[in-house]
Amino acid sequence: MKTSHPAPLPLQGVKVIELSHLIAGPYCGQLLAEEGASVVKIEPPDGELTRHREPMRHSSQGTISGYFGALNRGKKSVTLDLKNAQGMEVLHGLLASADVLLTNMRGGALKRLGLFPEDLLQRYPRLVVACISGFGLKNAGKYTERAGLAMVAEAMSGTTSLTRDHDGNPVWCGFAMGDILAGMTAHAAILLALRNQERHGVGRFIDLSMVECSLPMVSVALAREQSASAELRAFAGSNNFHGVPYGAFPASDGHVNIGVNRDDFWRRLCDAMGRPELGTDPRYATYVERAKRQHEVHVLTEAFTKAHTREQIVEKLNAVDVPVASILNMGELTEHDYMRTRGSFRTVEDGIGGAMTLPIDPTRFDPAPGSERVPLLGQHRDEVLAQEMGLGPKEITRLAQAGAFGAAASAAKADAEPALQ
Repeated sequence: MKTSHPAPLPLQGVKVIELSHLIAGPYCGQLLAEEGASVVKIEPPDGELTRHREPMRHSSQGTISGYFGALNRGKKSVTLDLKNAQGMEVLHGLLASADVLLTNMRGGALKRLGLFPEDLLQRYPRLVVACISGFGLKNAGKYTERAGLAMVAEAMSGTTSLTRDHDGNPVWCGFAMGDILAGMTAHAAILLALRNQERHGVGRFIDLSMVECSLPMVSVALAREQSASAELRAFAGSNNFHGVPYGAFPASDGHVNIGVNRDDFWRRLCDAMGRPELGTDPRYATYVERAKRQHEVHVLTEAFTKAHTREQIVEKLNAVDVPVASILNMGELTEHDYMRTRGSFRTVEDGIGGAMTLPIDPTRFDPAPGSERVPLLGQHRDEVLAQEMGLGPKEITRLAQAGAFGAAASAAKADAEPALQ
């Protein structure tokens, strides 16, 4: 009788050193960890920046940032003072057997530490060095050392210009979309580079700009802008040719998204609203005519949506096959029947006796054992140094006395601030 075995983890055996903070690099590292890679997160002695970001989770066992917990499960935490010669020696000892270095430190900080990608590849020719920065480390001119928050990348890539209210005013999307896009792009790039590493024994410098990682989001809008007539461009309004009405509308108990991107959808919406005559009214029957009268169309649509609950609107529009969904808030998200049916979330141990409900890796490979836990600061130092460098307690004690893991944590944290991406 055959016995079933769990599917092999796709990245089992891959060793990743993560030298990153905030969102983009940590999210990429978390995906790699869930898919089976051994991800060692190198943190400054006082922890990476998000360990100190509110809101904090508290218990009798300690405190941990929810921000940090959302992006770092499944990793092993080792603290190193990289401005200490012994600390840098330990890092190089780990890089010697690593497959990937993942970082979102600025190029200037990497140079000061002697960790610039091209220098590392001279020393470790098969290493994949994945660098995420606001504007890229090469060929970025005056932008190279500028701070690159996600909202900066979103603005410069044009994505914020497409997130508009019904009056056509740009609105920040409200979350770090540019960071997550960069993390996902880094994940894909690392997998491609690992394929070459495996087949040809070569490393690679992956130079990722958050601005460029966001550009695919505007591909359709950019092509439409270049293809539309001057008349149509004048009426693009709130969404660059997606449709009218299209976007968020108020319900009696919240908001819904409605997407009318075809004229037959408009006729169906009018039927659902109890106004079938509007579907063939020449003022509204075609997209171009509705685009000319967006304000009127929005008033008509809102008169309907405001008179109904989200559930009623969704039921009425689904009945006529018009794209619609309730806009869920964070409190509603994890309880939604679709998410429960799909199993879209998993329970993550926060390291201090509590648990968080967070999204699964959407690739749906079985998560690696241990990837349900958030590491405490420096939790895996001795384990990693023993396994990867063969160091025993005496050697680790010697390194600690030499300051490899940091002497004054508060000063180390202050020194780390200029290394932001």
